[in-house]
Amino acid sequence: MSLWEISFRTQYDYPFIKISGRHPGLPISMWCIWNRELVQVPTLDEAILADIAKEIRKAGKCIDQWVEAADSRIFMLKCTCGNLDSPWNIWEAHEAIDAPPAIFKDGWGHFRVIAFDETKTRDLFRDFNKRGPTELNRKRELPLSILPSSIWVNSLFGDMTSKQMDAMLKAHRYGYYTSPREVTTENIARSLGVSRSTYEEHLRKAENRIMGNLIPYMLLFGVGEKKPE
Repeated sequence: MSLWEISFRTQYDYPFIKISGRHPGLPISMWCIWNRELVQVPTLDEAILADIAKEIRKAGKCIDQWVEAADSRIFMLKCTCGNLDSPWNIWEAHEAIDAPPAIFKDGWGHFRVIAFDETKTRDLFRDFNKRGPTELNRKRELPLSILPSSIWVNSLFGDMTSKQMDAMLKAHRYGYYTSPREVTTENIARSLGVSRSTYEEHLRKAENRIMGNLIPYMLLFGVGEKKPE
């Protein structure tokens, strides 16, 4: 068995590719996971954001949006793969997986995928070329030794409940993990309409689950070679 990394760009009738073409110079990033799509737009220009938000809502159902790191707008959508000719559908049909994020810029979609069969990558490109111009940027064989050291997100978050996940995301969004902290658990709980004890219970369980799942990776990393302090 071999492992191949393929980086390419393509241009076809897909809403997020079209959106990027109407906003040249603005790279739009997307992560597609767990029946959700997270779209990051690196601008706080309200006129541009209002236009992009309108276009995103035409493409799919927007669940939430918020300002992140003071320079971007984040949109959370229900997965649109079932309604659109999504690139994720195309490469998954050829048993390839994506290495996120996908980048949409200047009317092109830029992607990186991992495949386990080099011959299937030819069929993958054939499918994309049927839809529009597709250009290969890089194709290289990777050593299988990289797989055991890779952290798959399901191993970290798969056993978390939606309430625990939401509690941690809200804590991060409102500045609970900054130093110094910008908000208290009491403030976050009040904004969510729940008691502080209830919110803290969900947050602590989320933190404990993530740390418990991270420890094996930290132990492996701990015995490896480190950069000198």
